[in-house]
Amino acid sequence: MPARLFQSIPNKRDFLARSLSASGGLRLLERLAEARRTLVVLTYHRIATRGGKADPYYDPVISATPEGFRDQMRMVRDRFEVVRPEDLAGGATVPNGRKPLAMVTFDDGYRDNHDAALPILQELEIPATFFIPTDFFERPRLPWWDHVAYCLKTTSSPRLVLKRTDDDASPLTIELGADATPDARTEAIMRVIRAVLAGEVPDQSGFLARLEAQSEVAVDSPALGRDLFMSWEHLKRLAALGHTIGSHGHGHVALATLPDSLQRREFALSRTILEAAVGRPVKTVAYPYGWPGAFTSRTIELAADAGYTLGFTALEGINHPDALDFASLALRRLNIGAGDTPALLRGRAALHGALGKSWL
Repeated sequence: MPARLFQSIPNKRDFLARSLSASGGLRLLERLAEARRTLVVLTYHRIATRGGKADPYYDPVISATPEGFRDQMRMVRDRFEVVRPEDLAGGATVPNGRKPLAMVTFDDGYRDNHDAALPILQELEIPATFFIPTDFFERPRLPWWDHVAYCLKTTSSPRLVLKRTDDDASPLTIELGADATPDARTEAIMRVIRAVLAGEVPDQSGFLARLEAQSEVAVDSPALGRDLFMSWEHLKRLAALGHTIGSHGHGHVALATLPDSLQRREFALSRTILEAAVGRPVKTVAYPYGWPGAFTSRTIELAADAGYTLGFTALEGINHPDALDFASLALRRLNIGAGDTPALLRGRAALHGALGKSWL
């Protein structure tokens, strides 16, 4: 195919996945993967429509539209045997059929998990696990990434000078102009997000206050947080319908940046709060952020000490449960993004299962 024509394809990864399927290569990879029993864990955050002022929050946490999520779940139901964490831990009898295993997980506890995703999960009879950062439920507020997006999506200020610290000699300067395009706002958001993730903002509360002042946007964070996230009643309903509630820490912090005593507190406090709220044992945890540096082998040891039997990372890949004896505290997941179609998702899982990596 000429390069120019390939570049004009809107979703090149999906095109490659469909081509792999049409050529028979996908089924070959799946057969190779089936010879080594696999567990595919899918990570979702929000289920919503992306873009525009209708949603003033951080776009990359939108994993799929409701329609796209339904299509993906249909593929998962047909292609995989969907399991719960309870099926993999504590000596449970694990399905040993011909289908590979899959697990559906959600991080952060956004309201649309209940309003948009739950009806689809119930319709297709797919169990899911919801990892909850309990401090956002105890003290509703916007997480810092959505707070940043809210300010920069709604500001009418043409220029912002953002000090990372009080004495920042070279602050972030953001030129939006008189009529900022969505692309310009997205780039501005990403610049600020990258600075925070790089550790350049030691005091997030102070930085967000400066951002509000520069953008001239008043943010009622508690009220917005109550609308954006689920409530305790939502969690109780999820548990009553047979879904699993797990810990995502208490304050959604990178655990490995904390001393042992505070890591222990994050694990214990979140578990205690969740068990009291839903009336069921909490044995699973997803490490906030979940990439290398956000958790370490010491974090895993402390999770085990706190009584967790399964732990989930953001490391890309799938798992081979027989080798892990169904008791891993460092399970890999496939993070689902807005461009993931059912064909692409199936291709990613097959490549990881057969080759241990994916170029999709």
